[in-house]
Amino acid sequence: MFGLATGDRPGPWALAGVVIALGAVLLVSQDGSGGGKVTPRSVLISLAAGAGFGGFFILLAMAPDDAGMWPLVGARLSSVSVVALLALLTRRGLRPVPGSLGVIAAAGVLDMAANVLYLLAQRDGLLSLVAVLVSLYPASTLLLANRVLGERLRTVQITGVVCALAAVALIAVAQHL
Repeated sequence: MFGLATGDRPGPWALAGVVIALGAVLLVSQDGSGGGKVTPRSVLISLAAGAGFGGFFILLAMAPDDAGMWPLVGARLSSVSVVALLALLTRRGLRPVPGSLGVIAAAGVLDMAANVLYLLAQRDGLLSLVAVLVSLYPASTLLLANRVLGERLRTVQITGVVCALAAVALIAVAQHL
C-alpha cells in the first residue's frame, strides 16, 4: 500500500497477482487443525508482526541506492542491540544450547542473504510488487517442512501454495507486457 501511495503504478495483471498473493499468505498460514482460537490479542500480535515486516521493507526501500549495503548493517546492529537489551532487562542469557551454533549461524547467513536480495530487487522493481513477492516466503517454508521434515500439507495450505505460484507468475508476466 505504501508503494502505491508513493507513486508505484503496476499494471492490472500485476495488481491481480498482488490480490492473489495476499490470499495465498492467508491460506498457507492456516494450520487446518481448527484448534487455534482467534482472540483480540492474537490478531493484535499478527498485525504488529505484519507492520514490523512492512516497516522494515519500507525503510530499506527508502534508503538511497548509493548507500550500498549499509542499511542492512544498521538494521542488523539495531536488531542485535534490541535482543541484547531485552536479554539484559529480562535477565536471560544469550548462550546458545550446545550443538546449535551451526544452525544459528546458517539461519543468520540465510536471513542476511534474503535481506540483500530484497534490497537489490526493490532497487530495480516496484516496492508494491517486490514487498508482496517477499511476503510469500511462508509458502516456501511449507514446502521445505514437507520435504525436509515430512510434514503433511493440508488442502488449504496446498491451495495457498498454488495461489502463491499463480501470483508470482502473474506479477512476472505483467512486468514483461
